[in-house]
Amino acid sequence: MIKIQNKELAVEINELGAQLHSIKRQDNGIEYLWQGSPDSWGRQAPILFPFVGRLKDDQYQFNGQTFHQTQHGFARDRQFTVTEQLDDRVILEQRAGDDTKKVYPFDFILRVTYELVGDRLAVSYKVINPARQSLIYEIGAHPGFNMPLTPQGSYENVEFSVIPAEKYSRIILDGPYNDSGHPQMIDMTKPFMLNHDLFNHDAIIFKTCGSDFTATLADKTSGHGVSVATTGTQYVGLWSAYPATGNFACIEPWWGIADNVNADGLLLHKQGMYRLAPGQERDYHFSIRPF
Repeated sequence: MIKIQNKELAVEINELGAQLHSIKRQDNGIEYLWQGSPDSWGRQAPILFPFVGRLKDDQYQFNGQTFHQTQHGFARDRQFTVTEQLDDRVILEQRAGDDTKKVYPFDFILRVTYELVGDRLAVSYKVINPARQSLIYEIGAHPGFNMPLTPQGSYENVEFSVIPAEKYSRIILDGPYNDSGHPQMIDMTKPFMLNHDLFNHDAIIFKTCGSDFTATLADKTSGHGVSVATTGTQYVGLWSAYPATGNFACIEPWWGIADNVNADGLLLHKQGMYRLAPGQERDYHFSIRPF
């Protein structure tokens, strides 16, 4: 397990999947990150690459071939290599291999940086295309947070709010697939309180269209909470497990989305995909501030 810290925060990262394992403030010792449970959701903060969400029938076609890939891609289940580590920063890297070529016929370099900046954990993903063909991919984050944050609190006394506080287009899921052709509006001019039934149709997906967007979970009993500030995302999801439930909620910055209900299975037609020309790279950023 990798550890980084400063005067404000102490963070642990697992080299398997470069997944966050622990986020604590130095002044209160509270564990902000969900620790996983087989009864509801066993993961903690997986990185989603090269796909966000599910593909129709867990497959896609490219260059006349059919490739099989499960939900959220494979990066979360592969080992990363530490390429640089300081007291308050670590950089991890994953590259294409024979195993990935069986399900994803592209060369890539995925570089993940975790850096403590005051009371924030800054997270950066860099996607690099080392090949002679375009790289087609999506990327996203899926951090889960303990809610409530103390034993005295309750899930139903956790408040969710966003900045800017306005009305957003909400992408509805039809099963595991997105129905972006029939969006609904969600009024976020005022916060709402969590309850597990909010997630009976999976995630609440905000269409953020590349604008700055900050989502906050506040445990009203303890006064503690966590804010996730995103920039450049297409979508941000709010999710928790259902019908098996756990005391956690995920705030998920996404540069991509699950297959559309009308998807034809062709990778070149897939909604939400990014393209990198040979030799190019692109960065994606968000930050986590526990309070």
